[in-house]
Amino acid sequence: MEKEKVQYCFDISKSVYQKEPKVSVIIPVYKVERYLIECINSVLNQTLEELEVIIVDEGEQDKCREIIDFFERKDPRIVAPHQKNGGYGASCNLGISMARGEYISIIESDDWIEPEMYEEMYAYAKRLGADVVKTPYYEYRSDGSKNECHYRTFMREHTPRNVCFSVKEYGELLEVHASLWSGLYRTTYLKEKGIKFIRAKGGAYVDVGFRIDTLVNTDKIAWLDKPYYNYRIDAVGSSTNNFKLSTMLQRWKEVHEKFEDTQIDYDKWYGQHLILDEYLNSVGWLWLIPASDEEYKQISYNLSFVKEDTIEKSQILNSRQKKELLEYKSSPAQFKRRVNQYRKMVKIKYIIEKILNRLSDPFLLLWILAGFITSFVVSMANKIDANFLMFSPIFYKIFDIFMFLSFFGIIACFAGKLLRKLYNKALQVYYEEKKKEEFVQC
Repeated sequence: MEKEKVQYCFDISKSVYQKEPKVSVIIPVYKVERYLIECINSVLNQTLEELEVIIVDEGEQDKCREIIDFFERKDPRIVAPHQKNGGYGASCNLGISMARGEYISIIESDDWIEPEMYEEMYAYAKRLGADVVKTPYYEYRSDGSKNECHYRTFMREHTPRNVCFSVKEYGELLEVHASLWSGLYRTTYLKEKGIKFIRAKGGAYVDVGFRIDTLVNTDKIAWLDKPYYNYRIDAVGSSTNNFKLSTMLQRWKEVHEKFEDTQIDYDKWYGQHLILDEYLNSVGWLWLIPASDEEYKQISYNLSFVKEDTIEKSQILNSRQKKELLEYKSSPAQFKRRVNQYRKMVKIKYIIEKILNRLSDPFLLLWILAGFITSFVVSMANKIDANFLMFSPIFYKIFDIFMFLSFFGIIACFAGKLLRKLYNKALQVYYEEKKKEEFVQC
């Protein structure tokens, strides 16, 4: 990244060191030079100037380091400890320990934020005396499309405005995306409660535990119904696009073990809301990806902390999800056999559809038809006049065989089109019956 381009993107006229920052912004960085300038610019050009910006990288001499060093020289609000931290969680923990601001925000280095984010979130937090302020966010794609997160309407209907609450009262906040980066956290609250990230290699999914810890330890949560954060959902290397089941199961193991001393609270208040997220990131994936015996055992261990009553009384799980969780708890081996049978059927279905699609391809029919016509003409010409083309007899036999095969190829193509229609109709009937069955169960 050329310095001239960085200077062009960055307005340095507002840079003033803040002795008492209102918000400390933590930006953990690792190999995101493609997006880093946009991220840092969006933070430094906030309408709230009383910021401390802590950019934590892994101490590597790469393009990210060059970009960070340039911005640090130009803006005295930036602190950039270059050191090997051991992953996302460790980098965030270092940032939290260094933070001087009244509130803390954590920003992903491949995302960016709207200019008024901190001014409005901070004012809202101060007015309500909140420990945590959460907001909806935008989902941004590399093609330029941008949409509000799907749960904004849900939260509008299930959380109060302009007042603090707890997740014991409004547990629906535990049902939605962790999105810890769309939140503001009181610094003293995090430090007094000892809320930190799990230190894990690579740092994958460490937001699972942090999100839950920040929400269950206070009754001063506030929901501000306005999106400010632009979450890049298809960034290269994003954990959203590189799911690892074993790592996610380890995160949920850590969550359950944290609740061991307060299992009563989990059973009474939190479990019925958290269970959907755990289902989607464990049992729900078994139908989609192959899983090892160890991963099946880990799921069994995690679900041993979840009572049947918690699953049954959950209002966010549908009937199929409840049935799968209860079946897994009662007989993991039987559930595994059913999953394996389903995955075999999916493979067979894929092969059948591939064959039917190929047979019903109009271009294939045209090629076979052209071959049949050519072979037929050559064969008929030979029967009328053996010396017409002056080919060896073996060639005419080959043309005869090819004509014979082409004829059956044409029949197979027409049969494929018919079978494809019948197959699609059978699938439609099957899915309609499944929907009726699930509706009756509900």
